[in-house]
Amino acid sequence: MPTLNEVKFRIGLALLTAKDAPLREIAVPGIILGLLSHWLVFIRGEHLKAAPQYFLVSLTTPCAIAITLVRFLRFSGRRALAATAVGWISYFTALYASMMVYRSMFHPLRHFPGPFWAKFSQFWGVLKTAPKTDNFRHLDRLHAQYGEYVRVGPNLLSVSDPDLVEPIHNTHTKFTKAEWYDAGHPTTSLHQMRDRAEHDKRRRAGWDKAFTTKSLRAYDSRVVKYADLLIGQLRKRSGQVVNATDWFLWYGFDVMGDLAFGRSFDNLAKARSHLYIEIMHAAGASGGSLTSVPWAIQLSTLVPSALNPLAKLSIFAEKAMRDRRSGTAPAEPDVMSHLLDAGAFYPSPRRNDLLLVGDARLLIVAGSDTTASTLVYAFYNLAANPGFAEQVRAELAEHGIHGDEDVSVTALQNLPFMNAVINETLRLHPPVPGGVYRHTPKEGVVVNGHKLPGGVKIVGPHHTIQRSPKAFVEPLKFIPERWTTRPELVLNKNAWFPFSIGKFSCIGKQLALNELRTVISKVLLNFDVRLAPGETGRDLLEESKDMFTLINGKLELVFTERVRAVQAAVEEAATEFVDAEEGDVKVSTSAAAA
Repeated sequence: MPTLNEVKFRIGLALLTAKDAPLREIAVPGIILGLLSHWLVFIRGEHLKAAPQYFLVSLTTPCAIAITLVRFLRFSGRRALAATAVGWISYFTALYASMMVYRSMFHPLRHFPGPFWAKFSQFWGVLKTAPKTDNFRHLDRLHAQYGEYVRVGPNLLSVSDPDLVEPIHNTHTKFTKAEWYDAGHPTTSLHQMRDRAEHDKRRRAGWDKAFTTKSLRAYDSRVVKYADLLIGQLRKRSGQVVNATDWFLWYGFDVMGDLAFGRSFDNLAKARSHLYIEIMHAAGASGGSLTSVPWAIQLSTLVPSALNPLAKLSIFAEKAMRDRRSGTAPAEPDVMSHLLDAGAFYPSPRRNDLLLVGDARLLIVAGSDTTASTLVYAFYNLAANPGFAEQVRAELAEHGIHGDEDVSVTALQNLPFMNAVINETLRLHPPVPGGVYRHTPKEGVVVNGHKLPGGVKIVGPHHTIQRSPKAFVEPLKFIPERWTTRPELVLNKNAWFPFSIGKFSCIGKQLALNELRTVISKVLLNFDVRLAPGETGRDLLEESKDMFTLINGKLELVFTERVRAVQAAVEEAATEFVDAEEGDVKVSTSAAAA
């Protein structure tokens, strides 16, 4: 057994003689380190948060090695560069070769079907989805080709089996949030909290109070206020072609701006998008393309803010939050009032600031995009199927709701057919179409006869699951009656989960439904809605982008005031009647002449 001094001597001697050794011998340590790095480090644990550090080390280490060889081991400059290059290339070649062999031959997911290249790198999926930012359509295509269980990445399994929704997401599940939720680190939010105890504590500290029945009633006036502003703007454009996608986005954004920051972004009033929308969508475009490689999102923290849409989004949210905290409290309480009243959540002031910024960003993105997306798809289907719009109007009339003065959030809660229209819209077009990411328990799990390996990531794409023929009869058709008079068309109620289920379900569900019912009722009471000439819904159905939440393509609609519509119908009927009368007179005159 050599002593420590002998080991040091041998290492020193090896380093001193390395400058004269053949380059192929210098490759050996690199190969050994590459293999050890994979099997002892990278194959174990989570590394997403450390991605920026790994990247910087990979850039700086070769420089440090070359300088060390020249200054302390008397290598010539050329020899030092050559030795460093050989060692570094050998290291990464061995590292990635080991990864490829493991992923293809020994990984727990090796027996699951999927595209050949997906087993080697998650970037395969990025290359497929980046051009159109359509991750959910990509997953649709893969499940159509390979079945309900598809390996879509080295350590990622996409599951579209409706029977697994409840076991994966129920309150007592052993599945946990995947490291995907750390992509925004160090900024965090309620949505990003992976630890269940921490999540529950944060939810109790402010969030639950912000969404009690009493709190929701306090928000009703703002929900109605912006709906009335939307109606006023559409009335000015009665009979004209408008981009409904913009108007519904502006509505959702103004409501959530008021509830998050105590002020509107004035999108509706000015009839144009606020800068924050542009920043948010730019951030969504970059983040959406990298959804399946969250460590790449972490690398973006190294990019200067001026060139980084994700950083701009955080900066804007931080400024808005700072203005909200330093300004006068709103006359009516909002969601942020409850979060601020909850006090410090972390001992560190900086962590608390990042949490509030993250929560504010969560409110805006989740609260505006999801509401807007559902409204756009709802009115696309109502315009394409006028009979459904008439059924909603008839139901409103049955409940004594004939005009704006009769509309209130509480009066709209128990309207079965309107709720069915909303449910069916959310089924076909969930606001988070690509689904959310979970880790399987370490010991693995058998769910409904399917064995899932331990320690792997899974994703359940909402868009695919909610269109499964195992869960819904005629799954691709818009049939609101499946939620009312035709329950036999729903085969698995658990497969409808646009707001998720369990402890991590969307806390703002009821607020979103209040907004949807209010806008749908007010628009249908005031306007006849039809597709603009030439509008087929193609842009909406084929060009909407998956940026975690759905960003809609353009939808052109014509909103015609119902008073004018009725007058036009009466005038048309009167004209036909006069024409008919004149025809009778002419016939009588001709008969008399005969």
